[in-house]
Amino acid sequence: MIGFTSWMEMDSAAHYEMYPYVNMGHYALWQVVNDKNIRNKLADYYKHNLLRIQEKADKNPYGVGHLFIWCSNNLAAAVATQALLYEQMTGDVQFRPLLQNHLNWLFGLNPWGTSMITGIPANGEFPLDVHMPFWILNKQVVPGSLVDGPLWSSIHDKMLAIRLNEPDEFAHLQPDHIKYWDDFADYSTNEPTMDGSADLILLLAHFAKPKIK
Repeated sequence: MIGFTSWMEMDSAAHYEMYPYVNMGHYALWQVVNDKNIRNKLADYYKHNLLRIQEKADKNPYGVGHLFIWCSNNLAAAVATQALLYEQMTGDVQFRPLLQNHLNWLFGLNPWGTSMITGIPANGEFPLDVHMPFWILNKQVVPGSLVDGPLWSSIHDKMLAIRLNEPDEFAHLQPDHIKYWDDFADYSTNEPTMDGSADLILLLAHFAKPKIK
């Protein structure tokens, strides 16, 4: 019934307005329905959204098209997940670069040159000073958590009770239109998220599985 209704259709959205960020129901139904027309329609719902994201990604130097609202990294993971599911449903690989670009963004191909996942890569640049008790109290890194991610500056600058506890190490890299702080006092861009991390686990599990020869 929801069809292609998604945040992917929108140029802006409120926090959690289109949650969950991926409609897994279409893929679940596609797996059990036998009617070819229905299966094609379900795949087309995903394709419709992905084409909209592709239009935005084509104008972005990093090839990403997700929104920079609160939890933007969850949206990047959602695009990659939907592209993966669409490819499995249809065999159509046209969105594979879109999938890869959004994963690349999360792993460090972004203006700040940092992974958005705590503890990964082990010897690289990743979120350290996160808004998380394990770090704030014990200085303990919990590997594998996807942080909220960058916000449009117009939103970030109006967030309540956000401050820098230490100087911004990315100050020289901050774009004008989006902002990311690796600082525990910034709950809006640097707080680990359970939902985004769960989606990322799905993606990592898929790409890490052994290839059958």
